[in-house]
Amino acid sequence: MSAFGEKLNPYRKIREPRGVKGIRQSVVITNNPSTIDQNQQLLVRFPNLSSDNIIVPGTVRLAFEIEVKSTSDANATVYPNIGRSIIKKTTIRISGNEVMSIDDSDIFHCYVDLWKSPSERANMVYQGIGKSNMLKHRVNAGNASKDKQDEAIAKAYGNRFCIPLDFELLETHMPFYQAGLGDRLEYELTFNEYNKVVKSTDKAASYVIKNICLEFDTVSNPELARQIRQQVSGKMVILYDRILRHRKITKNKSDTLWNINLNVPARSMKGILMLFEDSERTSPEDYYNPEITKVEMTIEGIPNQLYSQGMKAYQQWDEITKFFALNSKRNKETNIIIKDLYFTEINIEKYLTDSYALWLDLRSTDDNSLHGSGRRIENASEGITIQITKEEGADEPLNVYLFVIQDAQINFEDGRFKEIHY
Repeated sequence: MSAFGEKLNPYRKIREPRGVKGIRQSVVITNNPSTIDQNQQLLVRFPNLSSDNIIVPGTVRLAFEIEVKSTSDANATVYPNIGRSIIKKTTIRISGNEVMSIDDSDIFHCYVDLWKSPSERANMVYQGIGKSNMLKHRVNAGNASKDKQDEAIAKAYGNRFCIPLDFELLETHMPFYQAGLGDRLEYELTFNEYNKVVKSTDKAASYVIKNICLEFDTVSNPELARQIRQQVSGKMVILYDRILRHRKITKNKSDTLWNINLNVPARSMKGILMLFEDSERTSPEDYYNPEITKVEMTIEGIPNQLYSQGMKAYQQWDEITKFFALNSKRNKETNIIIKDLYFTEINIEKYLTDSYALWLDLRSTDDNSLHGSGRRIENASEGITIQITKEEGADEPLNVYLFVIQDAQINFEDGRFKEIHY
């Protein structure tokens, strides 16, 4: 900023002249197949568009229509955030080369979406986030109560929902240009069991998925396409977070001491996320708090890592906001403001009750715009040992999901996939 300040800056301007003139279009392509059932895998391949067409970042999604089936429960409905909860495994490939595979992706992504801002979540009705009464109207549940706003949303969207396809190649980098790549981007999505999607007293209730379509926005402009083609035809690097569901462990709530070992070598490990699923969980957006009082870490045989005297309960909120108190992958400035102001749906009260997770941040600094600042883990035999001290709970099972997040990159050369580093 100049010495004249923002408003008196003699070079001040809000707009950039000579804006690009391109033909914009919202594209809907029916997938083949266009129907799917529980536990089945759906392959989504990105089409080759014309040589002047690019896909606008942040616009790609997979839309579908759902019908809830029940012979005895007229009030059967769907769980919130169906766009995430309906997918239990997400695999991303580039012409058969696996880039990322996330088991229990519904558990991970439903939690991440809780950290979006209240206003963004309020407008994510296409993904299925919102009031339960609104969802009842959209799937014609018998006990939907009258509400002008819910009915208006149901009239506009009906029983059509969407699954975000928000891998970094489609979100955080240049516009996606499939025509310039010699390799095809593919998603393989495994659909969840009926009881993870349909909320009903009828244990035999099911869903029917139909009219599956790939949706995205395109812009056609020869000069824009030419500049992107130049980058793609040389050496191109795509930076992304590699999410690995390392293990799913069953523990007992009555235990007061847990020992957990991870053997995951990494060039740059951002952190470890633990999510806890109660057997009495009633929503995919509820996460159990096991009342952890102390966390001690040993990394590659060296004790007292991360916290010299162990991480206490009062430090867990500060730790998780280092990484999850963000909103948009596409705008660094927005991320900074939201993180500084804690402008997320989750506040400390929600976090400590039904939106809990344990996050162990292994980066040098909590700057989310940096790539490669994670901890290097080389000794896989020693790995990471986590000792958790907690309050004694009821004698009941508890599912613990361990996710590891690593810095990763895809290298392209001459328009072709070359290799992955993580």
